[in-house]
Amino acid sequence: MSRSDTSARIKPAYMLAGEDLVEPRLSVEDWADLQRGFDLFHAHQFWESHEAWELVWRRHNQPNRIFFQGLIQTAAACHQMQRGVYHGVVKHCNNALLKLKQFPDVFLGVDILGLVDAIAACRDEVERLGAEGLDGLDVSLFPVIHFIK
Repeated sequence: MSRSDTSARIKPAYMLAGEDLVEPRLSVEDWADLQRGFDLFHAHQFWESHEAWELVWRRHNQPNRIFFQGLIQTAAACHQMQRGVYHGVVKHCNNALLKLKQFPDVFLGVDILGLVDAIAACRDEVERLGAEGLDGLDVSLFPVIHFIK
């Protein structure tokens, strides 16, 4: 499979201007769903974390909502790793990276630099292993989301 088959989808709405890179105002419900998503993600319940973050994403219409999309796509990539779907892992990693790389080093308390590095390292290892080698993927390579207070 060529790299172009799994490249990120670039749409104008995914490319943010500086003024769009501000933290959105989150409701109590948003914070609860965001935290639930993080808890599920770290328990390797990736589909469920995706669903929790999607609730937050749906409640926001500002351009910076792609931050939540980046988290959702990170969870989708990990879900595809669990399922052994090479194309899905690489595609979702690339889409998540395209979105998350735009944000400041820390956004809503999330260590974006660390997360971006972890997603890229995971994607690179998956590409090195290839479609036939996903069974040998070390689960410690799944990205971890760290918070900075």
